[in-house]
Amino acid sequence: MTPRDLPSRVEPFGDLPDALVEELLAKATPLGQGLSDKLGVLLQARKSLREQAEQLGWIRRKADLDVPREPSVVGIDGSYQVHRLMAVDLCAAASVAVEGTSKEARRHWEKPHHRIWIESLEHSKDVTNTLRGLMISMELDLAVKAPHDLVLLDGSFIVLLIYLNQGLTSVGKAPRILREEFQRRWRDEGVLDRFVSLLASDRTVAVPKYSGRNELKDLLAGKDLPETDGKALATMILAPGEYTAPKPIYHFDGEDQEYHLPKESCPERTQKLINQHLADMRVIFFRPFGWAPAIRLELPKPIASSPTRLSMVLHGIERQFFNPSVIEPYPLFLADRMVKSLGAGVAVIEQTLAQHLASDGPDVETTMLFLQNYRTEGGRGG
Repeated sequence: MTPRDLPSRVEPFGDLPDALVEELLAKATPLGQGLSDKLGVLLQARKSLREQAEQLGWIRRKADLDVPREPSVVGIDGSYQVHRLMAVDLCAAASVAVEGTSKEARRHWEKPHHRIWIESLEHSKDVTNTLRGLMISMELDLAVKAPHDLVLLDGSFIVLLIYLNQGLTSVGKAPRILREEFQRRWRDEGVLDRFVSLLASDRTVAVPKYSGRNELKDLLAGKDLPETDGKALATMILAPGEYTAPKPIYHFDGEDQEYHLPKESCPERTQKLINQHLADMRVIFFRPFGWAPAIRLELPKPIASSPTRLSMVLHGIERQFFNPSVIEPYPLFLADRMVKSLGAGVAVIEQTLAQHLASDGPDVETTMLFLQNYRTEGGRGG
């Protein structure tokens, strides 16, 4: 086969050896049977699990809360890209804020708001963590400035803290341009103060798509049932319009109960305040409709302790579910789609750079080699 014979678009198994494909397909039936058995056991236990949750007072109804006015809602998500070229790393970080649907004619933001940063940097193992910390600072910037009643963050508060910590820990060894940009934002935009304020906000909710933390795990204690995460358990036991009683954030066995940022970036008093806010944080699972799975919501204390604020949060989130194909609040769904397109945008920048340098450079062949990606086109992965 010559390079000219290579297909422009491969079939699903086009790049795999025949024997590997056969073995892969042969495993589908036993895998399916195993999953069917596991789910069957859980579904058989659904009634008893719900009864136990009711006895514990864990199941509550949104209808029992006061009917609030419809809140304005915004969803915020971020993304980062590192395209490793032969001579440099082409790096980008971005965050996007999208306003949710509303019955009201007036909108706060007619168009999505965004923040973006892109540069070419020398190769460095410390690029990724610092770039991700920069992305979080952009998300916090949009969250603080959003004029909406309800701000939905993609991911958990603890993950945001972990990413900030990794960014601060690695920034000293990151390439100079990235280092200076992260440090400038940390200093000039008051990223630490912004993060602390969101932990105690009465309008900000974290909505992780996935979390290994299972606040409903006690329902499985002493039962011969498969290990199941909180969202799956909540989806089984909750009827439409129900939510679980607020519970503290689950901690894994052996996990430190306190989290830390570098001392040079976070005073001890602020660190204690962060851990106090996280200890006061509460988690609920809410199932808005029968065709939607339960979602996990992390609520700062001012929301979790106020039936009025909680009612507004649940009502605002419920309004963002209107299509069975969207299984998360609609503005987060849109923001996620937008930031996932960042990779395609950076790929266009790659091509533009190549065209520009090829027209200006004295040695076109070497220049084009410098700009080649480490991975062959079509094999870059997800």
